[in-house]
Amino acid sequence: MSAVRAIAGIVILALVIFAFRDSLTHILSANPEMFLLAVLSYTILNILLAYRIHYLLRKQGIDVRFFRILRLHYAGMIASDFTPGRAGYFAIPALARGYGIDGSAVLGVILSFQAVEMVVKILGASLAVFYLLTPSSYLGLVVPAILTLIAIAYLWSDIPPRIERLEEVRRRARMTKEHAPFIFSISLAGWVVVGFQWYFLFRALNMNVSFLQAFLLQPLATLLMFAPLTPAGMGIFESGSAFLISLLTGSVSQGVALSLLVRSSTILADLPGILEFLSKR
Repeated sequence: MSAVRAIAGIVILALVIFAFRDSLTHILSANPEMFLLAVLSYTILNILLAYRIHYLLRKQGIDVRFFRILRLHYAGMIASDFTPGRAGYFAIPALARGYGIDGSAVLGVILSFQAVEMVVKILGASLAVFYLLTPSSYLGLVVPAILTLIAIAYLWSDIPPRIERLEEVRRRARMTKEHAPFIFSISLAGWVVVGFQWYFLFRALNMNVSFLQAFLLQPLATLLMFAPLTPAGMGIFESGSAFLISLLTGSVSQGVALSLLVRSSTILADLPGILEFLSKR
């Protein structure tokens, strides 16, 4: 099934690029300095997110070096770049066990802040919908918003149903509940940082888009990467983002070019994660 999804993603992406071949011309003429600033922005995001895991584990009495958590985080990020729904990030608990770190604690921390992260993304996407699209489009965000809030309520409480395999995870997640302001602050800071990533890429393509527009567009487009149909929404993200960007620029080809630069800059920033997997060979 994973092979089918990968092939589907490659086919969709190839069709998008073929249909808008002039997007390659935009990419080849992109400003390399702006592209590197985008990669740097995403690198800052990775450091922030790794620090969040490290902080929450330390608050649970789990003493682990930050560099080790950073390395594990990078491994999860590079895995998420090539897995449906970006589920590869959940490889971190299994990798952590290899260093003697409590995998249930790590999973509980990840689930807690992922739920909060989704709330922030939906908030940003909602603002983008009102800014770029029509109010009626907001209805498409209602269901994921409700499901996300239910997930947070379930993780941070002891309400039924009780699933034995999840009880330890829920217990660990509840231990992070008191740190909700910290989790939200890191999520918001991450939104700003990735907003800069997108803004620099718009600048790299010499597109007249403001930071506010890039800041609002990013969470709405990024939700497409979580589509479970293809690896990290491959093809779906590029085509959907191209449409959204065209609403600002009037050019679908530029939108395709921007989305390809977003994916390539993200993967380039996540590349250090390969080292963790290579060390396991």
